[in-house]
Amino acid sequence: MTDATSSDRKAALTSHLIAARDILVAPRTLDVSENPVRMGVVAALRSLGAHAQAIPLYDAVLATAPDFQPALIGRVDASMAAGDLQAALSYISAALAVLPGDAALLLKRATVLRTLGQTAQAQQVLGTLATDPATTQQQKLAVARGLMAVRDFAGADRIFAQVLAKNPKAEPAWIGRADVALAMGDPPLAIARCELGLEQLGANSALQQKLANALQRIGRTDEAIGILQTLLRQAPHSTAVQVALAAALRAVGRLDEAAAIYTAILELIPSHRAALTAQIETALLSGDMDAGLAACDLALSRLGAQDPEIARRKGQILLQSGQPAEAFAVLSALRSDAPPASPVHLQAARAALDAGEVGASQAIFTEILQSDPTNTQAILGLAELAETRGDVVGAMDLLEQHIQAAD
Repeated sequence: MTDATSSDRKAALTSHLIAARDILVAPRTLDVSENPVRMGVVAALRSLGAHAQAIPLYDAVLATAPDFQPALIGRVDASMAAGDLQAALSYISAALAVLPGDAALLLKRATVLRTLGQTAQAQQVLGTLATDPATTQQQKLAVARGLMAVRDFAGADRIFAQVLAKNPKAEPAWIGRADVALAMGDPPLAIARCELGLEQLGANSALQQKLANALQRIGRTDEAIGILQTLLRQAPHSTAVQVALAAALRAVGRLDEAAAIYTAILELIPSHRAALTAQIETALLSGDMDAGLAACDLALSRLGAQDPEIARRKGQILLQSGQPAEAFAVLSALRSDAPPASPVHLQAARAALDAGEVGASQAIFTEILQSDPTNTQAILGLAELAETRGDVVGAMDLLEQHIQAAD
């Protein structure tokens, strides 16, 4: 993004926020006639990614028009986009009071519940939708994908099969049944399902890509490459096929060919995440740590300097290449925004230990054990620290406590 474009976006956002403030805090009674203006400002804010700022405006609309469906649903979507999932659940309940049994809202509820880790509740919502005669075929496909996300593969497979029974040419259902087979660890079944689907659909690129994926999983990578090369000749600018082909080439050690494809993708789409991350791994497979670090820096420059996954990968590479102090600097910067279960905490502790930052290492290992008392790597790290201090007895005590806790 150019500086001018960024400046324009900021100016537009400022203008819309001023309009929102004037509507919300003006010393007068809320007026229903202003709702079209509020909704217009909301649309502009959300187009700029300012989802949290849009929510008070939705509230203002609903204060004068409690049953206004676009505001009820928009408030749900804005809270989900802003990452406020508890608020989203509350807003979904409010919307369902006006729109009882609305399948789209129930699907959103299942998504939020799953994201919050409440998989049983999410599965219950999805199960209700699956048996509701009012659920459309398109919504059933979304239900099946939701069931896959909570690892109810049998339930998802049943729904995909039901969709195909009504419409044998439903491409998403064929792809879904192949995905179920792959998720259950049965690539031969996925291959059989892809072949059946291709009999119904003819030369379908998405299903052929899925077939190539399944073939690759059972070692028939040359066949997969052949399918993908044919697809690429038919659609030379398909980045999905390019990424799949590059991954297959990389799997059989044809790293130069894979790298050339990633380079071609990035020439057209400089911020293509899959290509940027794959470029890192391709460099590492070739044994070139410096090239891997350079690829990390390129990805961070294009995706954002604080991208947590890329930055964590850079920290790992620095640690593996014997630069623990630099690794610790990168990894420790990520810890404040990382959830307790994130591997970045262990990696930062290990980097600190290797860099001689004994106090920092001990503090991080101890913090990890406070949230996960049976974390083997943290216990081993503390035992190693005790041993480096010459406290062999302390190290043995830590290990013995861990063994007893495991029993």
